[in-house]
Amino acid sequence: MVDYWNLPADLPSAPPTVRCALPDGPTVQAMNEAEAQTLWTELTEAPFYRTAAAGLGPDEAIVDVGAHVGLAAIRFAAQAPGARVLAFEPAPKTHGCLVANLAEHLPGATAFNMALGSAAGTAELIFHPYIPSSSTLFEDEEDNVRNIEANLDNIDADQQTRQVVWRMFDVRETVQVDVGTLSGIIRDQGIERIGLLKVDVERGELDVLKGLDDEHWPMVRRVLLEVHDIDGRLDEITALMAEHGLRSEISQFGVYTGGTVHLVLATRD
Repeated sequence: MVDYWNLPADLPSAPPTVRCALPDGPTVQAMNEAEAQTLWTELTEAPFYRTAAAGLGPDEAIVDVGAHVGLAAIRFAAQAPGARVLAFEPAPKTHGCLVANLAEHLPGATAFNMALGSAAGTAELIFHPYIPSSSTLFEDEEDNVRNIEANLDNIDADQQTRQVVWRMFDVRETVQVDVGTLSGIIRDQGIERIGLLKVDVERGELDVLKGLDDEHWPMVRRVLLEVHDIDGRLDEITALMAEHGLRSEISQFGVYTGGTVHLVLATRD
């Protein structure tokens, strides 16, 4: 396990995975214990996450794009017993944790080592091994700084914590990853209904939605997105939802106040 308060001068580029117990939750494999616990807290406390999959039937799929180590998939499956779960995570190391966690806690789910976007192909992923939830196909340093500093301000982080977070964030590598599209997955996997489409891909949310053909939008019942509101992105996303018959609600979890990150829950019902 990494001793975050006594980091070596040169951080290794491949930190070991750890087993960690989540607050009032399962024990999982993760790249960063503190990050996993923080994400689990958001999943259990943010109202949209608490109810997003509630009431879904066993004939409805849950599609988790940007699945990280599988925490949201595990949480949503508990809200919708019997639902088919498909989880997408492009970073190979994070995907390894996802596979292990789904095998242990959600053995009927399927993990895909790929990103989803507007077109099939390959892309360069900026992977942050110490803070893997910040990994992205759409790097934006200005947005990174704004959101990380807002998060640190909102938790009243001391100077040592800030230094540790930035040292870990600055470790990154470029990974070539496969990219598919939502409509391609729908066809390949024989999906007939998507009860919940969850997208958390660090500024790539609109690109993911562009990979959903018009013919497939009616089969989507709910969409839960983390949206980085850059250049009017939030308005663009909600307009797209309305165009396809979904009504949007917007919220911002407390730690993101002052940053660009918002949650959008769009529903047909």
